[in-house]
This record gives sequence, structure tokens and C-alpha cells, in this order.
Amino acid sequence: MYNKRLKQFVYFFAIVAIICIGRLAYIQLNPKSVWQGQLEKIRRGSTRDLPSLRGEILDRNGKILAGDEAKFTLCIDYKYARLADDRFWKAQTLRRLNRGKTYAQADEQIKKDYSEDFNTLFEMIEKCAAFAGKTPEEMKAQINKKINAPLWRLREHLAWKRKYPEAESFSLAQPSTDKRLLLAYEVDLAEMHQPQKLITFDNDDQMLAAQLTLINVEGVKIMPKPERLYPYKQTASQLIGWVRPWNPDEEQIFAEHELEKYRHGDIAGFSGIEYICESVLRGKRGKIVYNIDNEIVRRDETQFGQAVQLTIDIELQDKIEKRFKNCAMNQYCKKPAAAVVIDVNSGDVLAMVSLPCFDLNKARSNYGTLCSDPNKPTIDRTINNRYPPGSTAKPIILAMGMQEGKIGPGDTIACTSEPAPRGWPRCWYERKYHLGHSDQWGYEGGNSARNAIRGSCNIYFSHLAVRLSPKKLQRWLWDFGFGHNALDVPEEFSYGDGRQRTFRQMAGVISSRIPDDCSSLESLPPITSAERRFFGIGQGNFRATPLQVANAFATIARDGIYKKAKIFAGQNDAGLKNLEMSETTLMTIRDGMRAVVSADGGTAYKQFRNSGFEEKGITVFGKTGSTEKPYNAWFAGFAEDKKRNAIAVVVLVEGGQHGSSDAAPIGRDIISFCIEAGYLDGQ
Repeated sequence: MYNKRLKQFVYFFAIVAIICIGRLAYIQLNPKSVWQGQLEKIRRGSTRDLPSLRGEILDRNGKILAGDEAKFTLCIDYKYARLADDRFWKAQTLRRLNRGKTYAQADEQIKKDYSEDFNTLFEMIEKCAAFAGKTPEEMKAQINKKINAPLWRLREHLAWKRKYPEAESFSLAQPSTDKRLLLAYEVDLAEMHQPQKLITFDNDDQMLAAQLTLINVEGVKIMPKPERLYPYKQTASQLIGWVRPWNPDEEQIFAEHELEKYRHGDIAGFSGIEYICESVLRGKRGKIVYNIDNEIVRRDETQFGQAVQLTIDIELQDKIEKRFKNCAMNQYCKKPAAAVVIDVNSGDVLAMVSLPCFDLNKARSNYGTLCSDPNKPTIDRTINNRYPPGSTAKPIILAMGMQEGKIGPGDTIACTSEPAPRGWPRCWYERKYHLGHSDQWGYEGGNSARNAIRGSCNIYFSHLAVRLSPKKLQRWLWDFGFGHNALDVPEEFSYGDGRQRTFRQMAGVISSRIPDDCSSLESLPPITSAERRFFGIGQGNFRATPLQVANAFATIARDGIYKKAKIFAGQNDAGLKNLEMSETTLMTIRDGMRAVVSADGGTAYKQFRNSGFEEKGITVFGKTGSTEKPYNAWFAGFAEDKKRNAIAVVVLVEGGQHGSSDAAPIGRDIISFCIEAGYLDGQ
């Protein structure tokens, strides 16, 4: 009986011992165990992050618009940098006071614990200041600004979210400043155990000088770090966008993915393509995990960011921007402006010019200046500013009227030398010459469709618009691409949870008041009957973006086939719709637009008559426009070669007085640039 109980006792303890040994082996070998987690904190070197590189942004020809380049930087350990931060010292004092120490005892203990590290920091600041040509006080301020302040903000943010996840703010959840300080101090970040960037070297000579100066200074390292560079500087700046350091108060789009989520020191897209395509540009950091014997137990490989290729031709874009800025050729060279070029057959946007622009490489440091500039250089005027389209709307109005059977190609609408009735638009020709277009075209069949476009007759198009019902007018404008967003972003740039960023763009206005919802034609407010006369000449409440105008003319050039413009290489066609415009309608519009640039009396004839395009086999179809309140000058149209290659062009000059003299010459030169670039075959 006794032996049996003894055996049971031995068996019991043997089983317990086996369980304990197995558990010990599990927590020793399993990298995900609690023990290993604590061990990582103790050993500090048992995990190592592998940096990723951000993907490139390319133009249609593979030219790099944005890319990472290795730059050597002077980095210092946070162990020393934190000693320049007053918050660190205050937290040390508070912790000791909370343990029952007096101020004198706390001060004595702090000096004992950190005197050696503080001396190292002092030496570091002295030598870094001497190398950088700064005073020690300036170098200390730089350490606080570049290293301590961002890390402390991140610690505060995490302390708030961990302790008070439902609170609207840290201060509301915890009113005590001292308690918030201590909670933030308790947050341990991986970045606190990694060298932090302080100075980036511009060249190898600076790096060598730093190595010689700081060779024996503890806690200082010279390390390669990627830096985002924009080779074309200002060109296409609003479209390309730029990056800046991630802020913990911003959207954490990769929060559920350990190796993708943002950390202090990471950069994130802030605007343009850099922002929109963050999901594929960002990449994924790698990680190596070591066991207690410093052997690799897990390795997550780095995934570099993918390249994003655009449809724009950066060299063409650069030429157009320089043409606008040439004050010898453009009296409005200091004024804001925009231009769009579309390859008609593919729908690819070849250029999206918005001026003024800014140097992307200096955007972060100059951001305050950019935001305060009254000309708003950060706004992309091609898609994010809406303008009355003026007389560029007239070919579209003619298309509506002819398709709805309200006018024929030979029908005339009288434009006499008499002033227009009160409340109706006045014809510019009558105001300038005291004659009507009916008088001007009397020997050519009167104020017919062709001649009304050729001379840009306000009377003709305001009366034609009134013949259309408000609903018909609005539907046709919608079908031509007005009133809704002009650019889409492919699904491949969405995030794992289905969210997707898109362009900051305006839908424009094709109603008598600004709509709250532009998602469908049915959601728009109506056009009032009285306002149709102003819509007919592209004024009143009618508003459009330059890209919308360019794509409407591309639709005419495609014989009435509408599709959305594309900015991403390889993007599928979207919004395809056949507007079923008759051959008579298309030929009449083309005849009038060709006369604008190639026939005497055309509003852009003087600017195009010596262009030599006809001799090269290039046919140009144009339309000028001018608006008042606000004053803007427009040129819009398309050009074709004998092989049916075609490009649509729009030029907008803010403050311009006359589309014929202020915008048409730039449009003419853009067509020449397109011939030089091979988009049109000039034989």
C-alpha cells in the first residue's frame, strides 16, 4: 500500500517536471513567447529591422520623376540626445519624487546616474557644432527639433491611445500635465534604440570632414539613409507631389501590419501621386529575429516599393512650363496659368501644367511660404480650380443644338448692330465695332453655325442654348464630362481594407447653384431657364476645370466618343460612351473650329496663319475664349496629322484679357512641341 502511494507520488512529480521543462523550452525557443518578448527588451540587439526603399515615380518614357537616393547622414543615439530635452529631466525628477525622495535627493541621484552620459552629450554637441558651423546652443536646439520633439510627440500619442483609447484628446482624458509627462515617459519605442538622423551631408567632402572630426565621439555614427529626390525639381510639381515625415496624428493606413505601419522617422506621401499611390510606393520593411544564442530564428525579407508610371511626358511638360514663364513671349508670365495636353486616341494625359509651381526638393522646408503665397502654387489648377469656360463652351453648345434638332448647319441666328436686350449677353463684335456678325458674314451666308464659331458670336450661342430645355442642356454637359470628376484612380492603388485615395479635384458646376452631391446627374440642382443664355457662352454659374475642357474637345476629335482621361500608364478606359453625334454635326463643328485658326475673320487666325502646320500635314481645330469677372483667357482645340494621330490642347491664362492674343499663341507653340516630340507626324 505504501509503495503504491510512493510510486504515484513519484509519477506525479515526474509529470510536473516534464511539463515545466517543456514550458521552459517553449518560452526559450519560441520567438513569439512572452519570455522572448521580454528578452528582446533586455538584450536590445536581438531584433534588427531591414530598411525598405520607396518606389519610383516614372513618366511615360521611363524617366524618373521621384526616387530614393542614398545619402550619408550624421546620426546620434537617443540615449544621449534625450539629455538635451527638458522633459526628460523633469520626468526623472517626478519619478523620484513619487518614490518619496526630496528634491535634493532626486537631484543628487539624477546627477549620479547621468553625469557620464551628460558629459558625452556635451562633447558631442561641441564637436557637431564646430563641424556644422553652429554655436552649441544652436546645435542643441537642432537636436531637440529633429530628434527629441518628434519622438516625444509619438510617445505622447501612444500613451494617450493606450491609456485612454476612447478619449478625444490626451489633455481632456488626463488634465494633469505631470501625469501626461510620466505616461509618455513610460512608452518605450523601437526608434529610441536606433541612431537618429541629425545632419545630411551634401557631398563626400562633408562626410569625410565629419568622420575626421567625430571619429572618437561615442554615440555618433555616419550612416547611409535614403532621401527622396525629384530630378525635375519644379516641373509637374503639383501632379507628382512630395513626401514628409509621418506624424502620429495623421492617418495610420497600415496599422494592422507590423512591418508596414508607420514609425517615427518614416516618410509618407503628402500630396499628388506620392500621396495617392502610397499603398504601392511605400514598400515593407524586413526584420531579423535572433534567439538567446544570437542565432537567426526568423527572417522577414524586405519588400521594396513598386514603381508607378504615369502617362505624362516630362520633357514636353517642361517645355510648356518654360514657354509660360518666358516673359519676352508672355506678358502674363507672372500670372497663374494652366495647360493640358491629351493624346486623343489613347486618352493619355501628356501634360498637366499648373503655374506657379515649386521645387519639390525644397517643399518641406518652404511649406509655410508656399501656403501663404497668394497665387497658391500648391493647387493643381488643371483639376482643382474651376473657371467659367467662356467661349470654349460654344462648340459643345452647337453639338447639343444640332443633335437635338434645334439648329441646322445653314440656319442663321441674327446678330445685328443693335445692342442686345437687357439681361442678354452682348456680342463682343458689336461692342467693339458697332456691327453685328450678320453684317460681317453677310457675303458668306450670314451668321450660320460655321461662322458663329469662327467669329465667336455670343448672340448665336446664347439664343441657341435657350432653345434647349434645362434638363437637356445639363444632360449633354454631363455626357461631355462636365459636372463630375475628370480623373479616376485604378483599384490597384487601394488599401487592404478597400479604402482608396484619389486626386484633389473639383467636379465643376453645371447647375444654377453649387451642388452638395456630384455623384450622379440626378443629384444635381437644375439649371434655371433664365440662366441658359449665359451657359450658352460659358458664363453664369457654369464652371469647369481645364482638364474637363480638354477632354470635351478630345471627345469631339474622337467623333463623339467620350472616355475619361488617364494619368496612369496602362490604365483601362473608363466612362466610355458614344454620344452618337451625326456626321453632319461633327463636320459642321470641325469646319467652324478650323476656320477659327485658318480663315480670315477667325479669332485665332492672326496667331496661326504663319504657323506652317498645313504645310506639314497638320490640321488644327481651335476655339478662343475670354471671360470677365473673373478675367481669364482660353484657347482650346485639337490638332490632327494625316495618320489620324491627334492631340487635344487647352490653355488657360488667369487675368488674360483676350483668348486670341493671350492664350492662342501658347496653344500654337504647344502643338509645335507635340510635333517635335513625335505625337503628331509633321512629315
